[in-house]
Amino acid sequence: MKKHLLNYRISKINLVAKKLAIDYSNRTSTNENNIHSGKYAFEFNNVSKSFLNGKIKANQNINLKVKWNEIHAIVGENGAGKTTLMSMLFGLFKPDSGEIKVNDKIVNFKSAIDAANAGIGMVHQHFKLVEVYSLLDNIILGAEPVNKLGIINKKQARHKIEKLANKYNLKVNLNIKVSNASVGEQQRTEILKLLYRDSEILIFDEPTAVLSDDEIKGFLNMLLEFKKQGKTIVIITHKLNEVKAIADRVSVIRKGEYIGTYNVVDSSIEDISKYMIGTKFNETKNNRILNYNANLRNLLSIKNLTLTKISQPKILATKDLSFDVKQGEILAIAGIEGNGQSEIALAIGGIIKPKHGEIIFYGKENNKPIFIKKCSVKQIYDFGISHVPEDRLKYGLIKNESIAYNVVSSIIDRKPFSHHGIINNKAINNYARLVCNEYDVRGSQNINAPVANLSGGNQQKLVIGREMNKYHKLSILVQPTRGLDLKAISDIHRKLLQDVKKGNSILLISYELDEIFKIADRILVIDNGKIVHETLTRNSNREKIGQFLSRSAVKGCC
Repeated sequence: MKKHLLNYRISKINLVAKKLAIDYSNRTSTNENNIHSGKYAFEFNNVSKSFLNGKIKANQNINLKVKWNEIHAIVGENGAGKTTLMSMLFGLFKPDSGEIKVNDKIVNFKSAIDAANAGIGMVHQHFKLVEVYSLLDNIILGAEPVNKLGIINKKQARHKIEKLANKYNLKVNLNIKVSNASVGEQQRTEILKLLYRDSEILIFDEPTAVLSDDEIKGFLNMLLEFKKQGKTIVIITHKLNEVKAIADRVSVIRKGEYIGTYNVVDSSIEDISKYMIGTKFNETKNNRILNYNANLRNLLSIKNLTLTKISQPKILATKDLSFDVKQGEILAIAGIEGNGQSEIALAIGGIIKPKHGEIIFYGKENNKPIFIKKCSVKQIYDFGISHVPEDRLKYGLIKNESIAYNVVSSIIDRKPFSHHGIINNKAINNYARLVCNEYDVRGSQNINAPVANLSGGNQQKLVIGREMNKYHKLSILVQPTRGLDLKAISDIHRKLLQDVKKGNSILLISYELDEIFKIADRILVIDNGKIVHETLTRNSNREKIGQFLSRSAVKGCC
């Protein structure tokens, strides 16, 4: 009986696997034989989409046309509706009104599978990965190569992925689970997932947010190569230098409305930014000269810190690392992703424990040292260390909880938010509205709606606002402006500069050299878990730092 049941289950699995193989074969052949009969790859005609019973109008009467075989950029402020628009094309949302055409035919995709069958692929800003699966399994999920018996041929899949990874310098460890992968590895996995499927229309939502300078150059060259292959590329980005570098045309969305489409060659970065925000853009920069000869006291001391990699516990992320953060300074750590930065931030925040060494915080008024590795995360927060993590969804937010709760999550036990265990919802909501208004968190009109309803950029602004508004002496900021628009970045930078004027300190970990040179007082370059260069920002430039970064490489590809 057991044997018959086992054979029945195996035959059912084989039938499902065969169906997947047939579906994938049909999708591939459809893409290969696709004839561009229409002038446009896709069109939006008077498309509108709203959420929360019409309270949030994400898109309003959008009219947008993208030509075949062009690189088309879509720009706008955080929460402008860019991702929602492309998510409708990809079948994740259904329009409230209007029509979407693909290759001159009206489509009504019911799911992302329908969009994929039509030759459309999308890299999402919020990664769509299964945490308990390996990176390899995530890339091939739904498009697994199978033999005649319905058995998945992972060796064949791995070979194809490794070729793509090497060709486009998208280095990932295919064997690790998503839960152990860095944000950068997850980003590269999403890109490989799209490339693996050979789509005709490629949509990239903030694809370079966590890539290094060299990786960004490689990625942009990859898009240009795709164009040569006849593919159509849409890139949603806030990095206007990237738009100028590769895009043929750029469309601007502002507060859910279509502003216009412009030829990139005829538009300056200043022009595009003005279309985005409706006014002239003013950049924030750190122009102060901090007096390091005044014997500034240490607020944080890292001594002989040895940490293991999150994804590979047998490999060291740092070894005997030492540095100090001075009171009132913005100290930046520059380096290619994967050289120990993530582990340093998580260790200071108490989320992981060092193998050796000490993290000493001098945040008390009497300058009495606090040994961080002996403290809980709650104690570290209470002592005055705030933390904007690299992965906001994993460590920074509880996405199914309300916006209001996420603002007070680390301080809900304090007055006026609670007293003797009784929650004061009015005080929580008032404080949450104050933080959301101060940090321009758009889409937060309903403060009790799930934080998952916010766009990625607005989630990021909420996390920054929460951490900067509570009591703190030191802020650990990892990629703080990832996915933010130009104006939001400038606003955040201005608030950070105001914060250090009060005597607080910031440890900035960023892969964006532009960001580092705009606001940092001092720079440390990290390579393979070691500090290889230290300089005052005013005594350096991108070229000098770039020389040290070029020696680094992310280890453990594929």
